[in-house]
Amino acid sequence: MVKKISLIDVKSALKDARFRDSLPEELKPELIKYLSNPGCSCNIPFYRKIASNCKEELQKYFPGAEVPDLLEENKKLAANHWVVINCHINELEAKLKALPVGRKQVELARYEDQVTVIVNELEVVF
Repeated sequence: MVKKISLIDVKSALKDARFRDSLPEELKPELIKYLSNPGCSCNIPFYRKIASNCKEELQKYFPGAEVPDLLEENKKLAANHWVVINCHINELEAKLKALPVGRKQVELARYEDQVTVIVNELEVVF
């Protein structure tokens, strides 16, 4: 399986001066802003911009890794896979164990001995 380059990989690449020097000139003002505070979460749009606009530079820096199309990946992440479970409270554990393995968001409501659970299965892209 080919490793996909994530935003964390972009962040780590920006710590290397060789990678920063390979970036296009139009990104230099944002790069200077990034260097003034590299730990800030406000840099995430800059990481996304590099991931979508500098695929060639990333490919050279991470040979053998795939540069994903972020718009396509975001569409996959935004997809919801809802499962609604209505059952007696004693049956809930078995029904939850029957769900496939993976990350999930869970919301629960209970009335007396009945429970309603809404599960959103999350896609993990990279």
